Amino acid sequence: MEKQMPWIWLCVIICSCFVEFITSVQLTAIWMALGGIAAIIAEFCDAPIYLQIIIFLVVTAVAIILTRPLAKKLMKFEKTATNADMFIGKTGTVLTQINGRKEVGRVKVMGDVWSAVADNDEIIPENTEVYIKSIEGVKLIVETKK
Repeated sequence: MEKQMPWIWLCVIICSCFVEFITSVQLTAIWMALGGIAAIIAEFCDAPIYLQIIIFLVVTAVAIILTRPLAKKLMKFEKTATNADMFIGKTGTVLTQINGRKEVGRVKVMGDVWSAVADNDEIIPENTEVYIKSIEGVKLIVETKK
């Protein structure tokens, strides 16, 4: 087993780098590559297997702890709104009555017609102005505009 450890650590490094590459540099696996490099160095220094594993785990954990917050800040991950998200917060007009969450009605908002249910158990009659609170699947979740 000891003669195979350099190959195992090399596989860990290569696989981690490959995962990092295919995830478009989202920093998901690069830390394991750093841990693998530390472990392979320990292997070449004739460290026992259990120590190599400990070194791998410690270096990986330390790399995550030290770099993840910085990486998140630098990369500025932001939620990208979809086209449907633009309807949230808008006002629409009820075309067919909405009966709570039981019966689906139709709402026209920004020129588009959507299926809609009420956020609560209220019945919303036709031609009522509604506020779009959210979207679940292909249905708007609405409430009567106050």
